[in-house]
Amino acid sequence: MKTLLLLFIIFASFIKGADTMKTVESVDLERFMGKWFVIALVPNMIEKGATNSSDTYVLNKDGTIDITYDAIKDGKQRQIKQKGTVVNKTSNAEWTIQMRKPFVPFMKFPFKIVYVDKNYEFMAVGYPKNSMGWIMGRSTKVSDEDYKKIMGALVELGYTEEQFELVKHD
Repeated sequence: MKTLLLLFIIFASFIKGADTMKTVESVDLERFMGKWFVIALVPNMIEKGATNSSDTYVLNKDGTIDITYDAIKDGKQRQIKQKGTVVNKTSNAEWTIQMRKPFVPFMKFPFKIVYVDKNYEFMAVGYPKNSMGWIMGRSTKVSDEDYKKIMGALVELGYTEEQFELVKHD
């Protein structure tokens, strides 16, 4: 219970300003679905020190998105189940995310797709106040050129390169 309270306090502080971040113009949800490996992130209490992390997105018939986060942390396999709801149906680039396992019924977090390449091989998710952020790819590898391009888009949103840490994949 103490962990859930701590999560609520930390994440509630990030919600303010959620609508000010610019997203991509359009996301093709069907192309977006599937497995994405976390290449780099702004460390947060849940993912800091995790390795081999990935998200798998599955579009449901009702338009919601099942999200499964998998990683290894402290030598143990970790999994978090989440549900995404598209809140901007014009762009499909703004969602809310709700924890399913562990279940946290009263909390929804913003999910802003701020970068996706034309081939849907790389994407980035931003967060209010740039307090969190993720660079993800369909594989665990990214060229220096692609990483710089993604990072350039994040810097335009106010992030700094120093905020991001690469995620180790075995």
